[in-house]
Amino acid sequence: MGLSSGISNCMQQDKFAKIILISDLIKDKEAKEEELAYYEKVMQELLVKMHMVKNEINLTNTIIDVIKNEKADILQQFIESKDNTRVI
Repeated sequence: MGLSSGISNCMQQDKFAKIILISDLIKDKEAKEEELAYYEKVMQELLVKMHMVKNEINLTNTIIDVIKNEKADILQQFIESKDNTRVI
């Protein structure tokens, strides 16, 4: 084997190594794109769930406010009725 054939062989191996490296990078990129798509899908699902929970919290707060106001009205009516029955 001569010097020129050894250099030529070495250059071919180098080109082959670059081709393999580029194909590995492309595979890695595709895998990362799939992973990103998965996380985007999961994030959308979580955003929908988060919105639903926020709505439930708002509804619960509204119900609590209604009950508090109703209790306040009932207490005020009770106090007024007692004030009317008080003998001065």
